[in-house]
Order: sequence, then C-alpha cells, then structure tokens
Amino acid sequence: MLETGWFTAAEDWVETHALSAHEFATFGFAMAVLLCLVLIFLLFSGLRALVTRMRNAAGARAFRRSKEPGYRILLARPAGPGAGRTRKWLTAAIQDHLAEFNFGAPFRVVGTGQITGGSEQKILAEARKRLATADADMLVWASRIGKGADGLVVQGLSRGGGLRADEARAFSIPLPGRFDALDDEMPRVAAYLLAKKLQPALANPQAFRPEKMKLLAEALDEMMAGSGGIAPVVRSELEADFCASGVHVAEAMGDLAALDRVIAMRRGHLEAVDTTSDSALVSQARMDLGRALLARAEKQFDQKTVQEAIAHLSQVVEALRGDPSIQKAQTASDAMFKAQTMIETRKRFSMNFGS
Repeated sequence: MLETGWFTAAEDWVETHALSAHEFATFGFAMAVLLCLVLIFLLFSGLRALVTRMRNAAGARAFRRSKEPGYRILLARPAGPGAGRTRKWLTAAIQDHLAEFNFGAPFRVVGTGQITGGSEQKILAEARKRLATADADMLVWASRIGKGADGLVVQGLSRGGGLRADEARAFSIPLPGRFDALDDEMPRVAAYLLAKKLQPALANPQAFRPEKMKLLAEALDEMMAGSGGIAPVVRSELEADFCASGVHVAEAMGDLAALDRVIAMRRGHLEAVDTTSDSALVSQARMDLGRALLARAEKQFDQKTVQEAIAHLSQVVEALRGDPSIQKAQTASDAMFKAQTMIETRKRFSMNFGS
C-alpha cells in the first residue's frame, strides 16, 4: 500500500509539473518546423549569394567583351546605412561631371555587387579579381562610417597610367558623411578626385595645354568656394592642384588674375600655419608661392617680388636637403657620376696609350 501510494503521488506530480505526452509531441513538432525554416533560410541565403556571384561574374565578363571605346568603370554597391542613396549620388557625380575633368574622353559606368571579404586584404583581393575579370580601368566602392567631414569613404582600385590589374593602385577619398553636405560643388569634387586616380597626369599640369589647365583652374576655384564641408586633406589637395595649374597657366599665357589668386591663397596659408615646421604642406605652399612670384616678376618686374620668391624657394631647398630620400638620391647620383667618369677616363686612356 505504501509503495502504491508513492507511485500514485509521483504520477500526480509529473502530470502537474511536467508536459504530457501530447504536449511533448506538440513541442517536438514545433521545433522540427522551426529547424526546417532555419534550413530553408540558410539554403536560400546560400543560393542567393551564389546567384549574386554568378551575376557579378557574368556582368564583368560582358563588360570585358564590350568593344566600346573609352574608360571602363565598375561601381560596386556601397555598404553601410543609406547604401541605395549613396550609390545614386555617386553614380550621378561620375556620370554628370567626370567628362569635365577627363576632357571629354568617353567612359562607361557599370554596376556590380558589393565588395565583401571581411578584412581589408580580402576586400582588396576580391576587388582586384573583379577588376581583372572585367578588364576595367577602375573599380569604385563606398562605405558610410559616420557623419563627419570624412564620414563617407570612397575607395577603389585604378589602373590609371597603363597599369595591369594586379598592379592597380588602391585609393581612399574622404567625403562628408551627411547627405545634406553632399550638395553644391561636392559631386564635382568627387568626380575630379576620381578623374585624378583614373588619369594621374592631371597632377602634372605641364602635361596638358595651358588652355585646358585654365579651365581646370577655374573649376578648382569654384569647387573650393562651394564645398565648405570637405575634409582638410581634400581641401589641401584642391588648393595644391589649383596653385600648380594657375602657375602653369600664368607662365604660358600670362594670366595675372589666376597668379594673384595663387599668391593670395598661399600667403594666407603660410600665415595660418606654423611656418617653422618642415612639413610637406608648408614646403608645397612655399614652392607654389615662390614660383608664382617669379612668374609675376617675369610679366611685371619688381625686385622685391623676386627677393621674396628667392627667400621662399631657398627655404624649400633647405627643407629638401634634410630629406633622407633626397640624400639617398644625391648619393646614388654622385656614385653614378663617378662610374661614368671612370669609363670616360678609361676610354681616353685606351685611345691615347692603348689597352
């Protein structure tokens, strides 16, 4: 009787505190359904990734087979918040303004999937592979990381200068992260900076006719005036390119208005920074100012102008003398000159006295 009572009490406790057989069956069925749903989701995710990779590869191969002349640009889907809006803005910036800075050369822009891979090395490896498959000149992608002056990072690989795909140079361009800061001249700024990656000769104004550089200098002046929210490093690049173009135009065409703008800009830059430092920006500002002053003196001679130019250029020379790379170049040049002298001396000795 005692054992029977104990068994009955245990049975009552199980029925009270544990699931019944029917409830266990229902729970098992629900878990099976959930597991099936997870498996289906994983299957479709894998299929979607596979289809995306196949579509990207097919699009890249079709781009490669295209016989249309001009630059080929792949634009990957951006990452981060507002990806669709970012892609639309970047596409419009390239389509609307790139031709202005590659002087009318034809180009095509084709979309491709997002560049993924986790680490920076894997992302670059994937980008380089896609660039080679499409035989494109440039691959561009972007990611929004914040709302500051460098919150939108435009990255890519460029074969500008005739490089192979495995030699393509990686680049990164910081732009404002807020959408309301991407108006005015900012699309032209983005297009210009991408044009420089696509056509590196833009950094050397002497490689182009002065008439083209005059238009470029005017465009750069407008961009600087209409893009107040850009990162300091981008503004410095625009200023340096404007000054180099302005000096080249003045030397070739005698455009004193552009020259006076360069002189005023570079004087203002040197007044606003610590000129005792040997930074590259200070040296560049002194170089631009010295060249601009000399170009002005050639058109309207003034001894004080020449003396000021000499003062700035001499400081640039002094700063370069302490540069280890310049010292190495000078050492190599001296050694090469010594070797050439030995050869010439040996030739003269052989001609006069025989070997």
